[in-house]
Amino acid sequence: MLGKVLWFHDELRMALIERAGGFTVGSVESGFLTLGGQVEGDGWHEGPTVLKDLTTQGRVVFLVEADAETEEEANELLGFLRG
Repeated sequence: MLGKVLWFHDELRMALIERAGGFTVGSVESGFLTLGGQVEGDGWHEGPTVLKDLTTQGRVVFLVEADAETEEEANELLGFLRG
């Protein structure tokens, strides 16, 4: 499944990814996400998953913290996780 990196904070290692059916908020455990780039992954369930950054072809270990159906919900989740 494909997703688009809408927001990535390198210091906080947090990201917001838009995917089919909603948004995913989580933390990057290893690797790097390209802001505005596409990622590919098999699972978007809560917990750790491995993504591929299609811009760099790099492997990214991503910890899914939460899913949201709307952009408003995703922004609320980001605020909660950053706070």
